[in-house]
Amino acid sequence: MKVGLLGCGSVAWWIHRRALAGIRGVTLAAAADPDPDARARFARVSGVEPCEGADELLGRGDIEAVLICAPTYLHATLALAAAAAGKPFYLEKPVATTLHDARCVVAAVGSGLTAVTGFNRRHHPLFEQARALLAQGAIGRVHAVQTSFCEAAAPGGMPAWKRRRATGGGVLLDLASHHIDAVRWMLATEVRVVSATIASEVTEHDEARLTLETDTGATAQCFFSFVTGPAEWLQFIGDRGTLRIDRHTARLTLSRPRTRSYGAREAPVLPTSAVLRWRAERTLRPAADPSYRRALRAFIEEVRGGAPRSASLTDGLRSLETVVAAEDGTCASS
Repeated sequence: MKVGLLGCGSVAWWIHRRALAGIRGVTLAAAADPDPDARARFARVSGVEPCEGADELLGRGDIEAVLICAPTYLHATLALAAAAAGKPFYLEKPVATTLHDARCVVAAVGSGLTAVTGFNRRHHPLFEQARALLAQGAIGRVHAVQTSFCEAAAPGGMPAWKRRRATGGGVLLDLASHHIDAVRWMLATEVRVVSATIASEVTEHDEARLTLETDTGATAQCFFSFVTGPAEWLQFIGDRGTLRIDRHTARLTLSRPRTRSYGAREAPVLPTSAVLRWRAERTLRPAADPSYRRALRAFIEEVRGGAPRSASLTDGLRSLETVVAAEDGTCASS
């Protein structure tokens, strides 16, 4: 299968280019980016000579699917162009910067066209195992969720578009969208914003605190930041114990009440084969994250006629609806 990349920036450079190389039967055959420096850098490492315009790539009859990994403010425009060209597409989250544009994208995709949202956490081995444990009732009914996702980002290292909300910047679109989707997916529920506080300390919307309610009755408290040290974890608190996912330490911790004394004990959780492979990969590359490769593989399989296993465009819309609700009802600080 010949695949094209729309966008040759850092995500394509560091993640998608490498992830595609690890998928058997797939060839990165084309790329496009309006930035000549990005095109030149991408050509040096990929062997693919990118074109300037998306229309040229989308007009090629040999390109069977496209990955959209351009800046967020271009997501909707490129997704609509891919849909008009009849190209299956993998769209990095968020679907768009506005609800109107996101709804236009969802409406433009017909029933016969494969189009997914790039919520790669759904394909992370640790998240997959945690979801299975929750579905099996490992901690009973979930009453509360706590999450944190922080990525330190110096303003000088950020592209200009990522420093402003209007062009797709801010922690809500960049980080919170992942955890909003994770809570929906892992608990098989819908969420709504109860309260939100957004701060702009260095760049616009670079820190946020959200409280969410789910249809299943659980309340989630979430913290996101570009100005703190790195962290990504989710903790689920149920009536029979707690389950914690920590992506950076590669740990899944299940705690249950002690039967003969006060307090809690850590219950053994055997890692899945996918988790074991990821941990082995981390010994050589500590930053290794197989979820991108696995997410793209799931998309390719769906394009080839396999069963859907990825987040849909509607899932992307639901996440964006929650982000916008947080912004609309927020108490902002500076």
